[in-house]
Parts: sequence; structure tokens; C-alpha cells
Amino acid sequence: MRVLLMLSSMAMGGAERNIAALLPHLSAIAGVQLTLGTLNTRRDSPLAGLIAQSGVPRFDMGARRLIDRQAWRRYTDFLRRERIDLVHSQDQDTNIYNALSRRLLGIPSVMTRHVMFEPFTNLKTRLRAQLVLIAARYGADRVIAVSEAVRQQFARQARLPLERIETVYNGIELQKFATRARRAEIRAALGWAQEAPVAIMVAVLRSGKGHEVLLEAVPQLRQRVPNVQIMLVGDGEARALLEHMIAPYSDVVHLLGQRMDVPELLGASDVLVLPSWSEALPTVLIEAGAASLPCVATDVGGTREIVVDGETGYVIPAGDSAALAERLAELLTDSARARTMGQAALRRVSSLFTLPQQAERTVAVYERVLASRRK
Repeated sequence: MRVLLMLSSMAMGGAERNIAALLPHLSAIAGVQLTLGTLNTRRDSPLAGLIAQSGVPRFDMGARRLIDRQAWRRYTDFLRRERIDLVHSQDQDTNIYNALSRRLLGIPSVMTRHVMFEPFTNLKTRLRAQLVLIAARYGADRVIAVSEAVRQQFARQARLPLERIETVYNGIELQKFATRARRAEIRAALGWAQEAPVAIMVAVLRSGKGHEVLLEAVPQLRQRVPNVQIMLVGDGEARALLEHMIAPYSDVVHLLGQRMDVPELLGASDVLVLPSWSEALPTVLIEAGAASLPCVATDVGGTREIVVDGETGYVIPAGDSAALAERLAELLTDSARARTMGQAALRRVSSLFTLPQQAERTVAVYERVLASRRK
């Protein structure tokens, strides 16, 4: 089967990171001829280089905006010329393109839902969010949800029967995150004190990720763990605000920026924290488990599908900075408990969240869609 998998661009987001890792596994499945399609290259990150190295061809439309007649013509010409059997879209804008190609050209369509909710900040974002719901309802043969929480929520939002939505967990390269054994070596290279208890948060710097909740927890956490160090990894629109907020805690909280060595940073840390207000399936929780790290995360979206409370980490109410400080302190002061939970986390992610599993289950969805079209 000839498949066009679509993203707006190769920005440094969770969906893009997953797709960059998944493409070689999808293309390795017998019978699958895969092309990555993008709307433009304006927001490309270093992930674009990984795509180039993967051997998966990329078709870029060069779209200047969502409604771009020339880009649409290039897109439809490509679909016809390459005899694409199925289009699989991954984000808001490509879901709309995908739905139109299904309605106008009859090409089977799969869309993946990576988020719990679309942004509703202004009229433009509200319109796009509504277009995605319409695209799912009338322009998709099947929807893939990245978690069961997303599946249930999107069925209500888009008024879709549950049987049209399938849950396929994102996978990761497990071996890439097997860095725990090199903890002392990595800490030395990073200049981190060997015995300092380290909590790490890896997230885009924007509202909704809960950085402010973590900062609220710092005074209480520092009372329990005087030598604690907190590493914030990521970049984004809220960077300037966060730099101002962490200034009073500059001896504790360190903003590391966007990094390509996240596996090493996780291996050098003791616990991962994710105090988000909303998540679909937080990839970083899976990555932390692969690095044998316990997690403290908020009870939102698909978090409980990754973290088993009291076994692989702790799940706390969103916005509860006191509970966050308490659970972090428990793990940072009890290395035996943290180690046991980290080992349990590794077993869980190894059984549920691998890239070969994701690839096989995704292709199975393609096959069911194409088979239903042949009936």
C-alpha cells in the first residue's frame, strides 16, 4: 500500500518527535510504501535532519497559509501521480487537507488525535477547532487516538461512534533511553553534583504545562530536601516569564533550554515531574519509564495509562502544589523506593509503548480501512 503520512512541518513537538522515530518502523513493514508529506518547512527543527537520514522520502507542499490554491494543486497532483492508497494526517491543518482529499478524490483517510482539546483562544482557533471536528465526522474513515482518554473524549466532541476510533499508543526507542547505568558518567560530563537529588521536568515552555505549580512547590520541597536541584528542559513562548518566576529560586531551579540529549538528562536525574493541566498521552512519561525513572504527574488525560499510582510513580490532582512537593520529597529522600518504582516503570513501558508495536497496530488500522473500502 502507498501511504502519505502528513504533518504541518517538522517542528520540535511531541507528535513530530514520535513520527520521526516511527517512520523507519512503518516503512520496514512489508508492503508499505511510505512518504512523509508536510505543508511547509518554516518551522522545521533538527528533526528534519532525522527524516532525511531515515530514507523515507519527503514531499513538501510549500504552503504559505492553510488556504493556498497552488499548494492544494501540488498536493492533489502528488496524490494522483504517486497513486496514493491512503492518507494519514497527524495535526490540525493536515487533518483538514486529508478530509478534503477524501471527499473530493475518494482517497481513504486516517487521522490521528494527539490532543485532548484544540486551543480556543480566538475566533481563528475556534474556527479551526470546529473544522477538525467536521473533518473527523465527515472526512475520516478511521480516527486513531493516542490514549483511551483521548478516544473517549474525542468521541463526545466530534459526536463519533466509538467503533470509528481506535486507540494506538505512541511508542519510543527504548534502547535510546537506557542511560541509567551511566548516571555517574553523565553527571560528571554535565557538571552536576554526584549526590544531589535531581528532579527533572521536560516540557514545552507554555501555559498548561504547570511550571507555575512546580515553582509553588519549591519552598515546601526545599524544606524536606535542602539540597534538591530542579532541571527544566524545553523552550517556548513562556520562556521570558519563567525566567522571571524562577529568579528567586536560582540556586534550586535551572532552565536548560531545548536539548537534544534528553535521554542522558533523564539518566542523570532521580525523578521526573510533569504537573500539566491537560495531556493526551505524555510521551515524556514513557521516556522517563524507559530510563528507569519514577514519575510524579498530574491526573489528566492518559497519564494513568502510563503511570500506575504507587507502583511506577505517583499521580496527583492537577494544581496541587502541596501534594507535588510531598511526593517528590518521598522519592528524592528514599532511593530504594525510587529505584523499585523506576524498575517497575521500565517493565510497563517495555510491554506497552514500543515503536514496533505502534507501527504494527497503525498498519493494521490501514488494512482494516482499505479492506472495508473493498467490500
